[in-house]
Amino acid sequence: MQIFGHRGACGYLPENTMESFELAFQLGSDAIEFDVVMTKDGHLVIRHDNDLSHTTDIANHSFLSNKVEELNLEDVQKLRAIERYPEGRKDSAAKDGQYAIPRLSEVLNNPAFNQKHLIIELKFGKHFAALGLNPVEALAKILDESGWQARGMRITIECFEFEILQRLRDRISKPARFVFLSAPDMLPNGVTELTDELLTQIAKNFDGLSLAISMALRGDLVTRAKAMGLETFLFTARVETAEGGVDEWFKMLIETGVDGIFCDQPDQLAKVVSSLT
Repeated sequence: MQIFGHRGACGYLPENTMESFELAFQLGSDAIEFDVVMTKDGHLVIRHDNDLSHTTDIANHSFLSNKVEELNLEDVQKLRAIERYPEGRKDSAAKDGQYAIPRLSEVLNNPAFNQKHLIIELKFGKHFAALGLNPVEALAKILDESGWQARGMRITIECFEFEILQRLRDRISKPARFVFLSAPDMLPNGVTELTDELLTQIAKNFDGLSLAISMALRGDLVTRAKAMGLETFLFTARVETAEGGVDEWFKMLIETGVDGIFCDQPDQLAKVVSSLT
């Protein structure tokens, strides 16, 4: 049972910051997951949303836009991270304004992550491509220059966009692994679940499938995906959205049979995994 620090240890520190990533490993995560978006001048930075108002102090600046694709790297480097859920995570919110917004190259070149497993989710690939940007090539180039294989790192690439993930797979060499992300609101029009036909297409193209919790708890989807040779993962376990007691909720998620779970509080998930094994 693998435990993935979701956006680092974002239950404790502002998400998608270097400090959150380092803490996640200290808390026992087997890997960290983080999101990448692209600036106007073609640099990949670590944020979940293209609207930076939710997780940065951009409101304190005089930029004409909150959108990352309308800002240059120089602009983004002036920003600092803030807590997405300040009312529910007051300890994290107390760190607002302290941490920089990392570039992907900074994360990949951090020697603290030698021998570590990093899970990179590319966001809004089609949107950035429509603006004339090339996030696929930029991500591949940064990976090539990082020397990740020689440093013993494991790399997994995730994306909700099937064609973008195919392009990443074709451009980035093995042993990087490729995982398709799926959620109910991201299914093709008119489709309400992942059919065997869709699973077959995913299995033909990629190494794994990452599922929203509601999809994994309903029916036999995890069993069917694993039968097709797909590693299966689950997102996102967090204390604040647990249904019932936290330990009981985490236990239910573990018992879906997935190979790994993304979690905002990885130490608490690790405690439950340990109690079951």
